[in-house]
Amino acid sequence: MTETQRREIKSHLMQGLDSLSSQGVAANLAVENCPDENDFASQLAQLGVNVAMHRRRQMRMVELENALKRLHETDYGICEECGEDIGLARLKANPSARLCVSCQSALEDGVSH
Repeated sequence: MTETQRREIKSHLMQGLDSLSSQGVAANLAVENCPDENDFASQLAQLGVNVAMHRRRQMRMVELENALKRLHETDYGICEECGEDIGLARLKANPSARLCVSCQSALEDGVSH
């Protein structure tokens, strides 16, 4: 991978982190007191969605931060399963990818190499 490609991927990772950071915790993570059971159920359901979205955002931020750390190591862009290069197009689409397309597909299909 060339230095220009590394800079491009680093820029993409930083933009992703900035985007996730700017979203913050705008979602309400509390249930208000309400007399109507239907309103309460709706608020409880929305709370579950908000918590799930918050957790997903946090996990994604950790993935991007880890990818930034790996970007400066020699193993960035190398599949952790088979040891082959991860395609540049895949890294541009998902810079936190740790597996090549083939190994990721096998993992999702439940097949081991």
